[in-house]
Amino acid sequence: MVQARTMNLRFRDGKVEDAARIADLGRQTFAEFFGQVYKKSDLDQYLETYFSVDRVGRDLQNPETDYRVAEAPNGLVGYAKIGPTTLPVENGKENSLQLHRLYVRETRRGVGVGGILLSWAIDRATERGADELWLGVWANNQHAIGVYESRGFEANGFCDISVGETSDRELMMSLALQAEARSSLTA
Repeated sequence: MVQARTMNLRFRDGKVEDAARIADLGRQTFAEFFGQVYKKSDLDQYLETYFSVDRVGRDLQNPETDYRVAEAPNGLVGYAKIGPTTLPVENGKENSLQLHRLYVRETRRGVGVGGILLSWAIDRATERGADELWLGVWANNQHAIGVYESRGFEANGFCDISVGETSDRELMMSLALQAEARSSLTA
């Protein structure tokens, strides 16, 4: 079991009234990590497109999308989002879900928050009956790739994403779910 080495953290499902705080956290954490990678106009365009309060609010209302937030007394410090698979997956299982976002504030990285959110995403996808959980990770983010590999995710190709006018390479990774449950049913 992954444990956060920090006090006063609460993990809970995201609610519609969290939309502004989740959007703000998404913008901040994405900019913290990628602010030096993309030119400002590209970064600003991406942040406005994917982290608007309206878009996050619609996601939170969508019954096919689940959010989990990590909350400290002074506000949100991380979140994860799963939902239908939108990656250009070839040879994937029909019944799959995607981990769309897993973001943790820079000041809370390395204390277990991300591991707890990743465990939730895997468990929630399993509860929803998915056969696979997919994710896309920046191909140059070796630390994140190593974390996902340590949890059983396997590389399954690349795709390009657009950040403004910049095209970037993402590694697509997948995790087979419910293997034990299926094998015990057929035995």
